[in-house]
Amino acid sequence: MQILKVMNNSLVLALDETGTECVLMGKGIGFKQSIGNPVDDEKIEKVFLLKDKKVLLNFVQLASELDDIYFQLVQKIVAYAHDTFRMEVMDYLYLSLSDHIAFVVSRLENGNIGENFTYIEVINHHREEYLIGKYAVQLINQELNIQLPESEATAIGLHFVNAKLNSSAFQKEQEVAALVKNIERLVARSLNLEFDKDSFSYSRFLTHLTYFAERVYEEKLFEDKESEVLFKSLQENMPQESVAIQNIQQFILTKYHQELSQQEKIYLLVHLHRLVSEANSHT
Repeated sequence: MQILKVMNNSLVLALDETGTECVLMGKGIGFKQSIGNPVDDEKIEKVFLLKDKKVLLNFVQLASELDDIYFQLVQKIVAYAHDTFRMEVMDYLYLSLSDHIAFVVSRLENGNIGENFTYIEVINHHREEYLIGKYAVQLINQELNIQLPESEATAIGLHFVNAKLNSSAFQKEQEVAALVKNIERLVARSLNLEFDKDSFSYSRFLTHLTYFAERVYEEKLFEDKESEVLFKSLQENMPQESVAIQNIQQFILTKYHQELSQQEKIYLLVHLHRLVSEANSHT
């Protein structure tokens, strides 16, 4: 691997053997290194493969602004979580938690300990994450010779709650993303339509589809509000889109055992009609 950018002593941006950009973490991996140098494989402790270019750029920018001590601290905290509770977390935790700790330490050094707010939810329902937070506070205080408020144990614990690979938030995100993709493919086939992904209509459709998928996941679909007449009128004027709605309805019923209300169908019809109209205007 070849170094593309040195962010600090513990982090470098590199190019792997397949030509993919990645962030490498390891104690001293960036020390006295420069662009073009080969990476010392023995110093690699963690590899971040960030396929989203925007996320990668944000990672590089923020990592360049933070002292590497914070990444080293987070690495120890994550290792403790894994060794003690077999907890696996998403890669973004390394960055978000490093940023959080740096911010809290900065405020403390400036004489501001913040609101000292305790997340009772973490203490009551996420015991393991809370214990990780307590360990983290003890470690940070010891390593940096400071005294963080005890409330930081729950704040750090909350980071782990949100970043667990098997957390409900992560599962929801994955389920919703999969449902959106499935419906998008279903619509494309039903309408024989190729989406213009740069168009405003597609952007609005995707936004609505995401919220719709969340309602399906949470089993909180909109209820009907005397919309039968309006729906039938729209059906008559939008036969092509109505076929797509029927296919979506059958898919949701089969996979999620939920009936679409007329209200949900109307919203979907309107968005599909915009897509069809836009596509027809370009032919």
